[in-house]
Amino acid sequence: MLTIEQLLSFVTTVETGSFSAAARKLGKVQSAISQHIINLEIDTNQTLFDRSHRYPILTHAGEQLLPQAKAVIAQHQRLNLQVQALGQKTDLKLTLAIDEGIPYDKFTALLKNLSELYPQCELELLCASSLDVIHLVDTKRASLGIVFSELTYPEAIDFESLGAVQFELLVSPNHPLAKETSSHIDVLKLHRQLLIGSKENHKGWFNTPHSPDVWHADNYYMLFELTKAGFGWALLPLHLCKNAIKNNELCKLKIDFEQLGWQANVDVIQHKSRSENEFNKQVRALMRGLLSE
Repeated sequence: MLTIEQLLSFVTTVETGSFSAAARKLGKVQSAISQHIINLEIDTNQTLFDRSHRYPILTHAGEQLLPQAKAVIAQHQRLNLQVQALGQKTDLKLTLAIDEGIPYDKFTALLKNLSELYPQCELELLCASSLDVIHLVDTKRASLGIVFSELTYPEAIDFESLGAVQFELLVSPNHPLAKETSSHIDVLKLHRQLLIGSKENHKGWFNTPHSPDVWHADNYYMLFELTKAGFGWALLPLHLCKNAIKNNELCKLKIDFEQLGWQANVDVIQHKSRSENEFNKQVRALMRGLLSE
């Protein structure tokens, strides 16, 4: 019969690259890890690793088993967390971390409903870039986070979509890019890019540079001011810039055949250890569809 120890040893070996590294990560001796995997191979009647190289390499059977093993481990972790939560009183403290590029006005109605449902709730609001918000949730500093979607999140984080925010590629009217219609998007590489960053230098697809000349800021309000001042071009949330565009302080980049405006998906994220907290569940329920209009 397969055991969680066998599956955990198997997955950790794949993730760390060797039996010895898996043993160190799990706090066990290497022989225990090796024996768990041998027993798993006996129970499945499959060879899961090719051991003829310096480091173990997954066989085809191992590759097929890996996603299922990860799913079982994740479900086992959820079960343990739910057992731990049994009988605990609901914690009415909410630390909500929000990316500064997401419209704050959408959350006032949410907070009003929340305070009516839970008059005794204690609220703390944190504002940061999405990458920093993800870190705050992953380290349990924040209960929930509102972020621009990443392609992947840390293993311990759950997420669901709230909607989208419109972005536009903008420059100052005095910037060289505003003077004429560009024939292709690669012209952006010739000019400085103003890009969202992270206090802890976390990396994600949202802060991937397009130009070799990049200035970073950890919030969209600073990027907005730098763009208005003509220091470079930036992809900015439209709701922050509508008045500046109307007043001719910013303008949309003109490209012959490209539509550069786009919708950035927004997620609410939460650490899996808080998934059984009834207060957090209610907050997430109130958030659904918040930005779908």
